[in-house]
Amino acid sequence: MKEGLATILVAVLAAVALAAAAGQVKVKPVVTDDGRVLASFTAADAWTTETREFLQAGQVVTYSYSVELRRPSLWLDPLLARTSVDASAKHDTLTGAYQVSRLRDGRVVRVENKAQESEIRDWLTIFEGIELEPESPLQANTDYYVQVRLSIAPRRNVSLWSVLPFGGSDSSGRQSFTYIR
Repeated sequence: MKEGLATILVAVLAAVALAAAAGQVKVKPVVTDDGRVLASFTAADAWTTETREFLQAGQVVTYSYSVELRRPSLWLDPLLARTSVDASAKHDTLTGAYQVSRLRDGRVVRVENKAQESEIRDWLTIFEGIELEPESPLQANTDYYVQVRLSIAPRRNVSLWSVLPFGGSDSSGRQSFTYIR
């Protein structure tokens, strides 16, 4: 009985680890000379045939990213800055063109028309230089990290995992850095 339960537990943990690795968001924080934190990230594995099918059917597809700057601590890592960025795309089935938009913290930053599917994939999955604005300056010689969580809409399937507080994102990534001054 105990061996069977242990085998099931190992299988579930392996599946969770495999799913997390497959949907990894790659994060690259950069600290400028004046102490600003810029986050660049990619989620290439998030572009799926399901996303493509939704677009081809004329539905709006939205990739929503939550980007956080935190400082590691023993208990709860304090949140220093947070921003959200959304990238949306809609395929016009009559003209074959795509209308895309980007939002930051709910405000429209950019709207464009694109023609190629590869441009749409990049629009939804690649972000450069997203500024994180902490309320106070970074402390010299201190460790920090940038964490990015991705949620994709619409979803074809909703699972119990996706409605749990720690399982609401489709994929995530994190990168640590030390602020040296």
